[in-house]
Amino acid sequence: MLRKVWTGLALVTIVGALSGCGTTKTTATKATATSSQKTTKTQTKRQKLISALPKGVKSTDSDLVVVNEWHKHSEMTFDKSSVNGIAVRSSIVKPLEAFIAGAKKAGYPATIVSGYRSVAYQQEVWDQSIQTYENQGKTAKEALKLTKEYVAVPRASEHETGLAADIMNTTWYNNHGNQLLSSSDKAKGQQWLINHAADYGFVLRFTKAGEKSTGIDYESWHFRYVGKASAQFMTKHNLTLEQYVSLLQAREKANK
Repeated sequence: MLRKVWTGLALVTIVGALSGCGTTKTTATKATATSSQKTTKTQTKRQKLISALPKGVKSTDSDLVVVNEWHKHSEMTFDKSSVNGIAVRSSIVKPLEAFIAGAKKAGYPATIVSGYRSVAYQQEVWDQSIQTYENQGKTAKEALKLTKEYVAVPRASEHETGLAADIMNTTWYNNHGNQLLSSSDKAKGQQWLINHAADYGFVLRFTKAGEKSTGIDYESWHFRYVGKASAQFMTKHNLTLEQYVSLLQAREKANK
């Protein structure tokens, strides 16, 4: 009698185990299928974006040079001019002036806080940031981590291209101790700059959604000139410069 009971229990256990294996296999199969569907969907979306890219734009265009921690550059050579006392690449003077004039006309005067920086100057900014944090009692490791969040490593800074400018709504900037803070995007004047940048060929370089691809935390003040066609496409599809250039390279590779 005991043997029959044990045999019955064993049978139930075996059946249960087999049933579990079937469930696990089915779940795994579904997960694989879902993952495959997502991959296919992503590839299809990417292909559609490539097909819709602006004509005549190349990944090698000077306005689209990518500078970040994975693409470092030595000192770049180009003509420089100034807008409101701030040095920038000469080729973006007119669109930058138009951008600032547009903001003023809309009732939101803007201040260009910084533009071109040499590699040497970026090194000074980097060192100063670390020193400031250490003076606040941070360890060297903590100071380095905090600096990396908002200051680009020398030779990896957008400002070295002469195509970038930190632009703030003047009223907000003056009322907040001349600080560059992401919370400035709550001000209507900063929102105007962000929402109309593409009309003048600029994009907000470091967006909330793009932190992974840029390596830089969200900055509501850092604008980068890429040209009107590229700016409008990037803004419409919420692309970072890294993602946009990758699409252009894929198109060029396919057309070879």
